[in-house]
Amino acid sequence: MFWGKKHFEFKDIPDLTGKTAIITGANTGIGRVCALEMARKGCKIILACRTEAKTLPVIENIKKETGNAQLEFVALDLMSLQSVKNFVETIKSRNEKLNILLNNAGVGLCPFGLSEDGIETQFATNHVAHHYLTTQLLPLLEENTPSRIVTVSSLAHHAVSNLNLENISDPKSYNRFSHYGKSKAANILFTRELARRCKKKGVENIYVNCNHPGAVRSDFTRHLLGAVLTKIYDALVTVTTEDGALTQLYLATSPEVEDKDVKGQYYVPYGEAGAISSFTNSDENAKQLWNFTEDLLKEKINGYQGSPI
Repeated sequence: MFWGKKHFEFKDIPDLTGKTAIITGANTGIGRVCALEMARKGCKIILACRTEAKTLPVIENIKKETGNAQLEFVALDLMSLQSVKNFVETIKSRNEKLNILLNNAGVGLCPFGLSEDGIETQFATNHVAHHYLTTQLLPLLEENTPSRIVTVSSLAHHAVSNLNLENISDPKSYNRFSHYGKSKAANILFTRELARRCKKKGVENIYVNCNHPGAVRSDFTRHLLGAVLTKIYDALVTVTTEDGALTQLYLATSPEVEDKDVKGQYYVPYGEAGAISSFTNSDENAKQLWNFTEDLLKEKINGYQGSPI
C-alpha cells in the first residue's frame, strides 16, 4: 500500500451534535461514507445530489444504521449553474445553519462534453460549480463559525503546468486526462485563494482546505487494465472507499485542524499534510483562476454581482 500509517480514523471523529453539513455527491462512493460516519456522530446531513430516486434509499439506509434521522435530500446538479443557484436559495430561505461544506462530488476522465452553461464537463463540475456554491454559502459559514470548507482534489494536479483557461472548453484542445488534472489543480488554487481572501477580510474561524483522497478502488481500473493487472494495481496503489473518505473527514471534523490553524492546505491519506506542485503554489495563478471564474459566472448567470469575498 502506497500510503502509510493512519493518522486519523473513524473513531477519531468528534461528537458533531448540533452541527449541520452539506456534502455534494453524498449518495455514492466516499461522499456516502462521509455522510454515514458524520451521521453516526450526530451531525445533520444535507445530501446535495442530482437524483432524488438514487439518494432517498441511501438516506434511509444511513438512518437505519445510525439512528440519526437528521438527513435530507436537496437537489443539486453541478452541471447547471441555475441548479446551484436554486440550491443556495433553498438553503438560505430555510435559515439553515451551516458548519461544514464538503465539496466532494466530481467527475473524471469523461469524453468531451459541455455543461448546461457551455462549460467543459470536468471543469464545470469539479471547479466552477463548487466555486459558485462555496462563495454563495460563505455568509452562512461565517455566521456559524468555527466552520469548515473541504474540497476534494487529486494527486493528478501534479501533471499540470498550465490551465490554458481561454481554451478550457474548446473541443480541439481537449484531453480527458489533462483536463481532469486541470480541474483538480483548480480545486487547490481555489482553496488557497479563498483562504487568502478570508484572512484579508479578517475571517479567522473558517478553515478552508483541500485533499487528495487516494486512488479509490472502483470498476474504472478494471476496464482500463483487465482483471489481473487491476488486482496488482489495487494492492499497490488504490484504497477502499472507507479509507478514501478519511482525509476529508479529518479536514471536516478533526479538532486538530483548529488547534493547528490549518488553512489553505492540501492533505493526503491519511490526514497528513501533502506537497503541492509549483504551479498550484503560485499566488498569481490562484488569483488569475479566481478572476477568470468570476468573469465566467458573470457571463453565464443573469444578474450575478460577484462573490461576497
